[in-house]
Amino acid sequence: MLKNKNYKLQAYLALVSLIFLIVLLNSCQPVQEFVSYIQVVDGDTLKVNGDTIRIIGIDTPETYSGSSKPVGEFGQDAKNYLGLFISNLKISLEFKGQDDYGRKLAYVFGTDGSNNKYLYEASVTELGYARPLFYSDNYVSEYAQKIINAYKSAYDKKLGIFSKWENAPVITSSTTNWTSYIGKIVWLEMNVENVYKYSGIWYITSNFAVVKIRDEEYRYIFNNYNLYTLKNKKVKFYGELWNDEGKPTIMLRAPFEIVIEN
Repeated sequence: MLKNKNYKLQAYLALVSLIFLIVLLNSCQPVQEFVSYIQVVDGDTLKVNGDTIRIIGIDTPETYSGSSKPVGEFGQDAKNYLGLFISNLKISLEFKGQDDYGRKLAYVFGTDGSNNKYLYEASVTELGYARPLFYSDNYVSEYAQKIINAYKSAYDKKLGIFSKWENAPVITSSTTNWTSYIGKIVWLEMNVENVYKYSGIWYITSNFAVVKIRDEEYRYIFNNYNLYTLKNKKVKFYGELWNDEGKPTIMLRAPFEIVIEN
């Protein structure tokens, strides 16, 4: 009789443990909410029921002047694609807090009639309309890897921002009208004088220009690329041209945007 009671107790405890494990696993699963009444602001921003949603994991070119960044090429393409994405698929959001501007942060998913699910961030990046932009506090490795792979695919196929690879303007120290190229996809060519890291950003500098790499992109995409080896070499950097304190500047997102000339 005692043996039978012990068996029942063990079975009961095993059942309780199993239920607890199932509840725990379910609580760890990301929550994705289906949404409607969606308005497209630009390629990486939505409004849902009046709330502004910043799409995380990517950065699309600006479509409006007046922001901290210039109006960029392919920004309207990204915005148009987001419109198609939300019009043709059932949209769900996986929220990851808020940013410093009070905007809700979310990954965006679209599900078709066959129940196939697509990550918008990877989809738009694969077309060459977006660049990776990661933050450690909302980083999800599964989604980030899809975005990274998509960016490499756009580069390999020379789509979107990479479609200008062969004929983009080359900005050098002798380009006196370089400000007319702000917001454009260019090559920034310089003799690298210094490489250093300060306040979470890598700086590659010359006497006239600056190239930056955010530490998150360096950590997740550059695979321990030794940036110091660029010093004292003539290098071309590919990307969108900005004006940072009166100097032509590019923010790199991947190592294949670096071409060493000598």
